[in-house]
Amino acid sequence: MNESLGKEANSTIPGDLFVPGEYIKDEMSARGMKQVDLASALGLSKSEISLLLSGKRNITVMIAIQLEKIFDIDAETWMQIQIKYEIEKMKMALTKKSHAPYDSKLSKV
Repeated sequence: MNESLGKEANSTIPGDLFVPGEYIKDEMSARGMKQVDLASALGLSKSEISLLLSGKRNITVMIAIQLEKIFDIDAETWMQIQIKYEIEKMKMALTKKSHAPYDSKLSKV
């Protein structure tokens, strides 16, 4: 398992929110891999890869398993990156909401 990836994912500075696709891009870059190569390896279209890399598509369990085979980084690590992103994104949204003027429509999560 690539220990540095797991450490990077868990050591982001508050306020810095990196989409999971950024970590995939880093691994692709380190291996000289292009989006078309990843699309082929994952069995996804180039547009689906673009969505994944830009954070508009989540890393699913199946994608995490495939990424493990491609990059030799545990599927669990990929899922932790995705979950951490979702938690931090929600925390940021709740923080913004708590600083917004009171609105009864916003009081429901």
